[in-house]
Amino acid sequence: MDSMMPLQPADFIKHHQFGVLSTFSLSHPGYPFGSLVPYLLAEDGSIHIYISALAEHTKNIAANNKVALTISDADNSTNPAAEARITCLADITLSQQQEALQKLYQMKFSHAEQVLQLPGFQFYQLNLTAIRLIGGFGDIRWLSPDKLDLT
Repeated sequence: MDSMMPLQPADFIKHHQFGVLSTFSLSHPGYPFGSLVPYLLAEDGSIHIYISALAEHTKNIAANNKVALTISDADNSTNPAAEARITCLADITLSQQQEALQKLYQMKFSHAEQVLQLPGFQFYQLNLTAIRLIGGFGDIRWLSPDKLDLT
């Protein structure tokens, strides 16, 4: 990422495919639970994840649907803390677009065909409530989701 250019949040989210989903742990009350997940943008710009009914996240979401998805540029960096990142705070709900999302997921992810055949997986939609952007030194701010166009 060019440190002279301000981070464009929508472009950043569209460019990446994975983030760390954090939920409130049922197994360890009061603690967050995070793991790497692929995410998908629907045609309407909404963010979705595909998870199993058996997943720790699904159990946690059933008890508390407040989540965070952190997307970063740290993968190949020698100084990951200096790289851009965005955390999307959201209320997560079962998606109403299951069939359409399956088609998009299959086009975006090479492993999708195998995963889409597994029973008990569903898409969940992140209904954004706030966005924390860290674009680099001096570029740290909260953003309103209504100012973010992901279409």
